[in-house]
Amino acid sequence: MRILITGAAGAVGTVLVNGLRDRYTLRAFDRVPVPDLEDVVVGELTDVEAVARATEGMEAVVHLAGNPLGSAPWEEILNSNIIGTYNLFEAARQNNVRRVVFASRAGLLAHYPEEITRTIDMPPRPESYYSISKVFGENLCYMYANRFGLECVSVRIGNVRADRPQAEHPHHLSHVDLVRVFERAVIHPDVEYEVVFGVSGGDWPLYDMEHGRRAIGYEPQNACEDR
Repeated sequence: MRILITGAAGAVGTVLVNGLRDRYTLRAFDRVPVPDLEDVVVGELTDVEAVARATEGMEAVVHLAGNPLGSAPWEEILNSNIIGTYNLFEAARQNNVRRVVFASRAGLLAHYPEEITRTIDMPPRPESYYSISKVFGENLCYMYANRFGLECVSVRIGNVRADRPQAEHPHHLSHVDLVRVFERAVIHPDVEYEVVFGVSGGDWPLYDMEHGRRAIGYEPQNACEDR
């Protein structure tokens, strides 16, 4: 399978590239070079032509790129995370990409009490422009799936630490499970539109993991014991 990974030079992208490169044909898109891959398109998400080149000939896209800072001002989020995400979906549609996997965030539900198990049916409670952009991306997924038949999965990922491959809290996503959840989101058959949690889980049922098992076959391999 030919897979484009946007934001491939970032912390999450680097882990994902290293985890998938031996099993799939990967192309990277980022604003900086990606030394671990030969097939790389360097550009900005606001560059429509660059995004079109990156998606051409791809069967699936994992969209990680964008400004990751919760403190980022509106203007930066608007360009990278709102306009850029639209450009990516539209290019995928025009180039007949079969599936787009969008990296959302588990933190959309951070303001619910921790005594409550989070489910995908809970309304998001975004607390920053960054989180607003993730709500936008999830809804863009739904629109492109419903209107154009583009298969879409939004993965609400937990905290990923570049220097700590293991999960230390139920909010975290280990490196092993990061690769596993995005791979399942790309390859699982008969998906139209889904939202799943990308966390490693543990003995504290902070997130409903059963839906992800049913929707894309995601079964975390790592778990933490801390509360």
